This record gives sequence, C-alpha cells and structure tokens, in this order.
Amino acid sequence: MRANHSRAALAAVAIIAAFSLVAISAPVAHAQMSAMGMPIPTTLVITKPAPGQIFGNQTVVTLGVGTKKYKFILNDGYVNTMSDRVRFPDVWQYVRIHQPNFVVQGVGADTFEKIEPGQQMTISGMFAPLDRTFEVENAQLGKGALNPQKHY
Repeated sequence: MRANHSRAALAAVAIIAAFSLVAISAPVAHAQMSAMGMPIPTTLVITKPAPGQIFGNQTVVTLGVGTKKYKFILNDGYVNTMSDRVRFPDVWQYVRIHQPNFVVQGVGADTFEKIEPGQQMTISGMFAPLDRTFEVENAQLGKGALNPQKHY
C-alpha cells in the first residue's frame, strides 16, 4: 500500500513539473518568435565616405550586396511605422554586431555601387530581422522626400 502512495506522489510531482515547464517555456518561445517578426519598413540616410576618410566617432554601417561589402556613414535611420514597439535604435542594436550589418537584396541592390564619395542618399526598404535582409524599394539623393517622425 505504501508503494502505491509513493508512486502516486511521484506521478503527481512529475505532472506538476511537466505543466510548470510548459508554462515557463511558452513565453520564452513566444519571445523568440517575435524577434523574427514581419519585415519592418526602414529608411537609412547614408553618405559614402571619400577615399581615405577617417570616420572618427561617426556611425559606420556595412551593407552586403552579393559578395561585396560597402561601408557608409549612417547619418540617420528610422522605421516607417506608427507603432512604438519597434524603433530604429532597436534595429541598429540588433544588426550592429554582424558583418555586414544589412544583407541587401531587391531591384535597387545595385544602388550602393553607384553612390559617389561625399554623396548622401536616402534608401527606403523592408528590413527582415530573421536574416538581416534589407530589400531596397526606393533610393533618392539627399535626405529624400520622406521626413522621419523621430530622429535618433
């Protein structure tokens, strides 16, 4: 009889432990899924440095196009959403540890090769956090027609 009580108690503890594990791991799995998320409409304002230019304390962004990497000075960046859930500093913190920071694709991927030293460009596109892909949708000289809601 006593062996049945210990088996029942052990089974109850195992069931409680299993439910606790599921309850604890569910929010963690959800947090990982939200990191992938939907593509984020993002705009980068960049300047191509002159040959031999010293960057100093300027923020440098590296864009990978195929097998080539391009370095630019990041003048500004913002996300084009009405939501305050994702802001450009979040995107930058996510990509800054990677080389290249953004993997460029899309019809406008050759835009970066055409930028002249000292030229400022505004590049709008969709950023996919899962693989750091930035798909170019629009490129304009200067700060562009888009005015950011917030600067960081």
